[in-house]
Amino acid sequence: MEINDPLVIMNVVVCTLVVIRLSFFRKNGATHRRWASWLAYLLILIYGHVPLRFLFDHYDGTRWAIFLLNIVICIAVFAVRGNVAKLFSALRHQQ
Repeated sequence: MEINDPLVIMNVVVCTLVVIRLSFFRKNGATHRRWASWLAYLLILIYGHVPLRFLFDHYDGTRWAIFLLNIVICIAVFAVRGNVAKLFSALRHQQ
């Protein structure tokens, strides 16, 4: 197990935070967008894969580039409070 590597531990924590934030998103009256729901579900599966592999001792390690990308995605997900539709809307209107 890669428990000695602090980069691995930090990456697992960041991926877990993304999964938790996306899992507990509440729309509070916002319109339902099917594509956003499927995208959030896909992101939960992708980011949930990292902590599960770590827990079952199949995680091979990570690199700084992947960790930094995960940090950026985690910050973006928390900035829009887990609303994937807002995340892509903000990216589309940045012109």
